[in-house]
Amino acid sequence: MKKILNFVIILGILLLVFQFGINLFKTNHKADYDINIDSKSANIHEEYLKDKKSDYYFFEVAYGDNKFVFDVDNIFNKQKKVISDIKTYKKGDLVCISPVYIKDTESDIYCDINGVQYDYSNIKDNYNLDEFTATLNKFDNNKYVSSNKNSSISSMDVYKENMSDDENIIVYKYKNLVKLTKPGSSRIQFSNYDVYHNDLGVLVDKYYVMPKYENKPEYTGFLIIDILDDDTSTMYFDDSISTNIYINGIVENKLYIFDKSNMVQYEIDPKKKSYRVTGNSSTGAQYYDGEWSTKNIYEFTKTEIKFNNKISIKDNYVNIYDGNKYYFYSNSNNEYYKVYKKDPDKKVFLFKNSNAKEVKVVNDNLYFIEGNNLYKYDNYSVKLILTNKEFQYNYNNIYSVYFK
Repeated sequence: MKKILNFVIILGILLLVFQFGINLFKTNHKADYDINIDSKSANIHEEYLKDKKSDYYFFEVAYGDNKFVFDVDNIFNKQKKVISDIKTYKKGDLVCISPVYIKDTESDIYCDINGVQYDYSNIKDNYNLDEFTATLNKFDNNKYVSSNKNSSISSMDVYKENMSDDENIIVYKYKNLVKLTKPGSSRIQFSNYDVYHNDLGVLVDKYYVMPKYENKPEYTGFLIIDILDDDTSTMYFDDSISTNIYINGIVENKLYIFDKSNMVQYEIDPKKKSYRVTGNSSTGAQYYDGEWSTKNIYEFTKTEIKFNNKISIKDNYVNIYDGNKYYFYSNSNNEYYKVYKKDPDKKVFLFKNSNAKEVKVVNDNLYFIEGNNLYKYDNYSVKLILTNKEFQYNYNNIYSVYFK
């Protein structure tokens, strides 16, 4: 009897270890289930997704004639059917939901008007939802509001409370890079004289890559600045390259540049502090649009060819930006939207702005400059990050963002 008991215990332990192993390495699952709400049924499609950049749950909720899409970070240890209830609110054409999860978390609100989804920040000023939010568990209105508290750093007003803990903002200051983080700031000098136009500086992963400026008619090398360590190295070319160069793009944390005068394309690997020639007049040059191909070298000299991923969405757009989980885009009415890559047909309205410049998407946050201000849309609302009077004179390629 004792042997049988020991065997059962060992078998139970092995099963637990086996289940833990499966759960540890699981990168996705799907589940479809229903929740009854006030005699109506909400149909939930749930997907758990994990890759190198993201670890999250994606949801599609069909409730009556309305459909909602949203996501939440993986705080459920990859469990299935993590929504246990849904709170709802309806007034005229406005329908809002707030999911309740199996784990105690902050509440979020998702609203729909005539088939277009809106975040709470876009609804709260036009609709009084105080009665609804009062029924929600741990509803934090502050995350939908931009803080006005700021501090002065390098002639800029910086709103650190609107920054994330792992966020690094790099501002180009003509001969210095100023790095701003929530805990503090630092300054990295890259030149002995002012370089007004930042045409060739670019952030590649955690490395800021730019020419070594020496007041010469050619470049002998490129600076590679580790913005986390504030460490600067120089990668020298075997032969100097002309100053008549431009950037093709970044693929897999490698930078591609083209020397128009010498008709040579280079690949720069900042992590290894090395380079290689990837194109010349004999071989042609490399082009990337989701797949690699070779183009005639003279095409690169006639026009500045930029790498570009193929993106297809249902709605018409003027500009489109590729994120991790989303595509962001603007239309001819200067309205900004996002769509999930998992469901590109359902659009989510973000904001309207006819003066946004230097729009970038980093870590699924959308950044833009308006006037003297740098703003960030962080999945909740538009927040002010910094004010820099220099933006009114020079804003092209003036900032970069990196998340640890």
